[in-house]
Amino acid sequence: MKKLIISTILLLSLSCSLYADDSAFCNEPETWKNFESMAKKYPDDVPVQILHALRIGLCVKIDQNSISTTEAINLFNDMLDIVANKRGEIEEQEKKKEL
Repeated sequence: MKKLIISTILLLSLSCSLYADDSAFCNEPETWKNFESMAKKYPDDVPVQILHALRIGLCVKIDQNSISTTEAINLFNDMLDIVANKRGEIEEQEKKKEL
């Protein structure tokens, strides 16, 4: 299950970082659909909920002109890296316990 979530997070990260036009960060319906689906499917998965909430908040801040889209994308990608690294550490610890 965790591997599935990690894979999904990585797929989301690719979709967020590959925008040719920064304005697509908050205006890509397919990405929003993926986030909404994951948030509903994994309501107890804190990292997924954090990323979902962060994206919502960043887009609100972009709409308010209090942060640039480029800054928002960089912040989101930074958090995504943190979440992915933490997940990787947890998986490593679980593997060691199984041995």
